[in-house]
Amino acid sequence: MWAERSYPYVLGALAGAASLASPRLSVLDARQSAKILDDVLGMTAVGLGFWSTAATLLLAVEHKSLILKLKKGPHFRVLVGYIFAAITSLAVSMTLTLAGIFLGDGIKVRARLDHLFALCWLVGLVVALASTFRAYYILSKVLKIAASEEENG
Repeated sequence: MWAERSYPYVLGALAGAASLASPRLSVLDARQSAKILDDVLGMTAVGLGFWSTAATLLLAVEHKSLILKLKKGPHFRVLVGYIFAAITSLAVSMTLTLAGIFLGDGIKVRARLDHLFALCWLVGLVVALASTFRAYYILSKVLKIAASEEENG
């Protein structure tokens, strides 16, 4: 269970180590960085909106039989934890991306700050992607279990 919960952070650490080992990964090319940051900003904003809505809906529809069954089992608490981990990591990635967009020229002037920012941004992005995948996976598993219980019960 520990390994399953921590793999987004392990992947983020591996991305950080790869960024340190390869100077090419630790610097965002000036021509591509604006496009990449804009795309990542859009993706993180959509993901953040999706998971925030999902969390709100899961917590708001307490009287539905499906949610009542989920709350009785061990899966609901795990699911909510994964959703909030995805929300948190997406919010961090979105904040770093916004900082890169608005402070990009100031960051690129200083070589060490540029490398540090690129490292943090890459780690945050990998953690956000892995957390989002994990939350999607767990949500689909929990809904499949709940649906089969609904059909059988």
